[in-house]
Amino acid sequence: MTPRVAVVYHSRRGTMRALAGAAAAGARARGAQVRLLRVAGDEPGPGLPDGVAAPEDVLWADGLVLASPTYFGNVSAAFKRFLDSTSKLWCEGLLADRVVTGMTAATCLHGGREATLLTLYQSVYHWGSWVLGTEPGDPAFHGAGGNPYGLAVTALRDGSVAEDDLAAAWALGHRLAAAAGRARPRRPAEDRPRAGGRGERGRVTVVHCAEDETVRLLAQECAAGARELGAEVRLRRLVGPGVRRESGLPARAGGAPPAAAVGPDDVAWADSVVFGAPARAGAVAAPLLGFLQSLEPPAGPGPLAGKPASGFVSTARPHAGSESALLSLHHVLHHSGAVVVPPGYTDPAVFEAGGNPYGTSHTRSAGALPTVQALAAARHQGRRMALAGDRLRRRPSAPRADTPLGKEVT
Repeated sequence: MTPRVAVVYHSRRGTMRALAGAAAAGARARGAQVRLLRVAGDEPGPGLPDGVAAPEDVLWADGLVLASPTYFGNVSAAFKRFLDSTSKLWCEGLLADRVVTGMTAATCLHGGREATLLTLYQSVYHWGSWVLGTEPGDPAFHGAGGNPYGLAVTALRDGSVAEDDLAAAWALGHRLAAAAGRARPRRPAEDRPRAGGRGERGRVTVVHCAEDETVRLLAQECAAGARELGAEVRLRRLVGPGVRRESGLPARAGGAPPAAAVGPDDVAWADSVVFGAPARAGAVAAPLLGFLQSLEPPAGPGPLAGKPASGFVSTARPHAGSESALLSLHHVLHHSGAVVVPPGYTDPAVFEAGGNPYGTSHTRSAGALPTVQALAAARHQGRRMALAGDRLRRRPSAPRADTPLGKEVT
């Protein structure tokens, strides 16, 4: 099936329009049907003949390239109004499972470019969309500054854009279209991992700090959810310095043998990966962070590149990292080239467990061990990751060879 890509931008000087046009060309080169659209701005930009984006364009698209200039480390007011206009569709549960990537521009090298992209993604996590950063090791992105979260360029007053930046925008649109083609929802009867030999059965790895009984139980439930859909699952624990049991928690229950220790091969084996840890100081615990840092490739793709990934956490109090730890985990996942697949509001279980769209969380002040609602949310997250891994591991259709550099990009 032909993927459908909407490239939505806000441009005042022409910079974002130029990048959007290049991204649209890259998506078309991958065989996508493309809509190039501008948001309704508070003042007209130069030479913008494209149509105005509406919420229905988000509903139409399998993938979106969202492009806004940086304003105080955030998207522009006009772009935020466009995002807010999708709330009715979001309330009806109609915006999940789009693949989204972002582009921005600022006059200063460190004037909020990364912050703008990361803030933009927080909105689409609420949709339940999948967030795609840049390709690790792709020369196009190294030439444009090496931003793992998306494309961020220097905004010049005359609106001109460097050739390296246009090439990076083209490559991002090309990558987005490829992922959107594989992630596109299928008929319900087809949309589940299939039992059988390799090539038919999905693989999910669940990595967790097993000494924390709360996290261990969430991990088991997440693994059970993936198995419900026929996925083959590896449940793996983190070992090494800094791995400890949270004070006040009971010891391991049931007497079952501990999960095997995780290694890079367990991540390479999987089609999708879920990571769980206690939240400490607003971030995931150091053992998980250290393991993830060991996976970041010095050059070229690592074992997480192109794979769906998400996380779950336990916290001491309701607002002691339940959201921030998961968002910081997402930042790390982008550096590995993973596709971040949050729960969003894709199932009543998410609301019943506290309504965290970024990942499953349990607050120990509500009980030493996970509530029934938190376990149900973790099981839903496991099912969701099995589906995401099954979709993205399918081979994309062959690309065309009409790249801006005159050579094929795969």
